[in-house]
Amino acid sequence: MNNERKTHRIVLFSLFASLTVVSTLLFRLPIPYAQGYLNMGDGVVLLAALIMGPMAGFWVGSIGSALADLIAGYAIYIPFTFLIKGAEGFLAGWLYFKTKNIWLSVLLSGVWMATGYILAEWFLFGLPAAIAAFPMNLLQGIVGAGVAIILFRILGPIFRNKFHL
Repeated sequence: MNNERKTHRIVLFSLFASLTVVSTLLFRLPIPYAQGYLNMGDGVVLLAALIMGPMAGFWVGSIGSALADLIAGYAIYIPFTFLIKGAEGFLAGWLYFKTKNIWLSVLLSGVWMATGYILAEWFLFGLPAAIAAFPMNLLQGIVGAGVAIILFRILGPIFRNKFHL
């Protein structure tokens, strides 16, 4: 990989991580009876994974989402978010590049995210709180998947043709 291509990838990683922070913090709705909030950050994480692959999905999900938790005052979630959202992005990118099935890739990744958070919240707050938060986390995963599919249909060809990723 030449230096110009490496620079493009680093810039895109940074762009997507920044967009993850912004879309997480700007478009958020508190989740009733839970500690978190519904946001659009997952859509950006999944989009990055679909466009640039599993490692981009991992780093965009990990760094962008963890920074959003830090800025929003949810520091207790940072280590969990780093791993859960990173794995969500990695899984989406890996599944898409293996199967070319966008629906399978983003929906399974969204289900993984909700499952990861039920485990994290069980550890942090107990099983009843984790169960109460699960439906909204699952909804967040599904909404993020839908956002990613729409954005990928629009932006995917632009990135592939212009940056040859």
